Amino acid sequence: MGRKSKQQIEDETIAVESFLATQQYKKANTLINSKGRSTLLVQKLFAVSIAKAEFNPSDNTLEANIYGTDLKKIFGVKGGSFYEHIKSAIEPAKNKPSILDWRIIYSDDTTEEIEAINVITDASFKNGVLNVRYNNKITPYLSNLQSNYTVLSLAEAVQLNSVYSFRLYEILKSEMDKQRAITKKKGPYYVQYHLTDLKLRLGIIDSQADPDIIKALKKGNPDYDKIEEVAGNMEGAGKLKTFGNFKKFALDKAKKELNETTSIWFDYEPVKAGRGGKVVNIRFIIDENPRIKRKETERSTNKITSVREQLSVLDQVQDFIEERLKISEIKAIAEAADYDINKIRNAYYLSKQQKNINNFVGWMITAIQEDYKAANNNGFTVGHYEQSSFNYDEMENELLDN
Repeated sequence: MGRKSKQQIEDETIAVESFLATQQYKKANTLINSKGRSTLLVQKLFAVSIAKAEFNPSDNTLEANIYGTDLKKIFGVKGGSFYEHIKSAIEPAKNKPSILDWRIIYSDDTTEEIEAINVITDASFKNGVLNVRYNNKITPYLSNLQSNYTVLSLAEAVQLNSVYSFRLYEILKSEMDKQRAITKKKGPYYVQYHLTDLKLRLGIIDSQADPDIIKALKKGNPDYDKIEEVAGNMEGAGKLKTFGNFKKFALDKAKKELNETTSIWFDYEPVKAGRGGKVVNIRFIIDENPRIKRKETERSTNKITSVREQLSVLDQVQDFIEERLKISEIKAIAEAADYDINKIRNAYYLSKQQKNINNFVGWMITAIQEDYKAANNNGFTVGHYEQSSFNYDEMENELLDN
């Protein structure tokens, strides 16, 4: 097999970037708020595979196949094979859960029901492809969701550097969206968790590590003091046992990461009780990230307006679009995207997944205007449109006049 050309590498990179930019994954809130322990890589693989998973109706399971080369690009791994990373996620190691060890426990207080299950039944990495198959018991929490679920950004999730940041991103986004739907009001929103409950959600305390922990969780009101006692006496309790370390290495790190890189913003305060002023709860304040709002404002006020900049974009489009187009047609596509080269690249990548586009220029323009995205991993949303006629000379004169 020969070496890939520079163009092939660039096309593959654009494809992965487009996948991340347009892809979201859904999780039932029951699953998001479940208790379980896993590594950051396992959580990321879970998010990516959800986005790529396909439903098998014969056994009611979800299964995903992901190329290792794509995973390298998605996770920003430079050089070498992704094999070692996959191996560390699949192969058991001391005090480190593998992808197959990921068990979750979720409960419904209204029905007083609780269940603990393994999330993934089997996983393999062969011929450069990762195959993951999920327990059919969690299929209802991942597929064909109609209500009580949260939509999460894959691009935001995979760039987080801490498993606690990852879990808090999902938990707090779920809570923010729920409160917004209920109140019909803009934030900020507030939520409070018992400290031990939060540790269980983040996987700092393993909900399945000891029979006494499982027993304590099955009570109507979980015996959190007992859980803390058992967890503290276990081998490898870890540095997050004290609140000071939990604050520093979990909460503060997650706060910095989420507030700097995601669409949500949060702050928190410890809630103390009793004579010694022991921290018993963590109160969060959550809102849309003001940095994202500022960026959107900046993008809308910093549109490319000079003729020189616009012609530069047209040159770039000509370089990567393989179809033979008139300059007037290329310009019409660029106009539809407000000369945003990333929008044009994303739409072009989606076009390559289609079959029998009768009107390429019309499809590209509508895909950009209507912000086409991948639909349920079964192809992409498409339409049939009349070809428009564009007069490049008139548009160029209009640009120069303005």
